[in-house]
Amino acid sequence: MKDTQYWRRKSEQCLKHSENSFEYRQLMIEALRTQINFDAYCCTLTDAHTLFSVGAVTEHSIEAIHQEIMELEYTIEDINKYEFLVRSGQHMGRLSDSTSQSFRYREVLKPNGFSDEIRAALIYQGQCYGFLTLFKRAESELPFFQDEDLALIEIVMPIMGERLKEFHHYIIEERLPTVEGEQGIVIIDKELRVLSSNTKAYELLSILRKYESLTEWQVPKPIQAICANLLADNYNTNTSLIVPIKDTGYIAIRASLMLTSLQEQQIALLINEASSREMLNFLIMAYNLTPREKEVVFEIIKGIPTKEIAYNLGISHYTVQDHLKVIFQKVNVSNRNELVWKIFSRFQLD
Repeated sequence: MKDTQYWRRKSEQCLKHSENSFEYRQLMIEALRTQINFDAYCCTLTDAHTLFSVGAVTEHSIEAIHQEIMELEYTIEDINKYEFLVRSGQHMGRLSDSTSQSFRYREVLKPNGFSDEIRAALIYQGQCYGFLTLFKRAESELPFFQDEDLALIEIVMPIMGERLKEFHHYIIEERLPTVEGEQGIVIIDKELRVLSSNTKAYELLSILRKYESLTEWQVPKPIQAICANLLADNYNTNTSLIVPIKDTGYIAIRASLMLTSLQEQQIALLINEASSREMLNFLIMAYNLTPREKEVVFEIIKGIPTKEIAYNLGISHYTVQDHLKVIFQKVNVSNRNELVWKIFSRFQLD
């Protein structure tokens, strides 16, 4: 089995030949295929806070059942759910260790010819930036994953996690073109079929589909995730998501549940360029600001002077100055005005 140094070098090679995270993940999957026998795959880039997908590389046979798998993540207690792998610290699981207990296996994977599955949370510095899922078919010569397969994936997990963090937190200087007051609106049913949309939403949906190399009828993974979560819990508040599209801009997706006059469930999606407030937390995390530095930034955005910041936070004037120096270095600015523009004002509508 190849060691950690081999996979670090392989990751660097894949990175050099990639223009975006999709190409990187595809190349890493191809590299894994030379060492592990698997029949299908899905590798998802996730938002570290919500664990929602912001884009997936998916083999076509999994694409056909991906939405069904996603819905089960939020509606049925099951083995190796992605959130459990992250929250529990287990980080990886093999389905064949407990297939008899898995609803996902009985109702979705087995009927579609799959016999086993490895799920791995791609974690770096305590945050999850993606999930790698590999599948075996029942007709395979070896229909179940072996212990050595798990050991190899364990080596690769933090290496891919570190790279996916860089891709997700790539700071995009571009803004999507927008018209003041215009809102992208889509109405879909609970099967995620588009019932109606306006031009703005259609254009942004096209960008999301292009980002994942999807056809016009396929539903982007961020929308699958946010809608599945919403339908599973009518009162869930985590129904918004920012999707960074490299060299293009940031798309904000917000979902709300509606009922027709016949009490049928529909979903209204607002799809727009991310606003300044929606971008604030995303960029603070992307620039790797500490909790205290984050507090200082919020005070600066309000226009509060340094002495008042010190009083409000219960620290000295000199400590505030020290925090400012570090914040300026991380964000690559030289003063407060530049800081406010770079992480807040530039995302306001003109």
